[in-house]
Amino acid sequence: MRHSLDGSDRLVVRKNQEISELNSRLATKDETIAELGEQIDRLECELATRPTQSETSATVVEAADLLNQLKADRKKSRANLGDIEAVLRLLMGISGSIS
Repeated sequence: MRHSLDGSDRLVVRKNQEISELNSRLATKDETIAELGEQIDRLECELATRPTQSETSATVVEAADLLNQLKADRKKSRANLGDIEAVLRLLMGISGSIS
């Protein structure tokens, strides 16, 4: 009977070790999930602050129209579409390229 109890005790200890290892792995996975969740939140915020494709397209059209108006008023103007886009970005507070 004593031998049977010793075997049971070893089995309980081994199972407790397995449970402890699984809990540790689970905690590591939970940390990874939390970090990825934070990364997703940051990326969603970044996306929310970027201009949409239609806003960007409208800005390019607006820049081209402004350049055409400038060239009509000042025939020898050296400004190009990139210059006008840069001015619009500054005025609108848009960072990055417009295209």
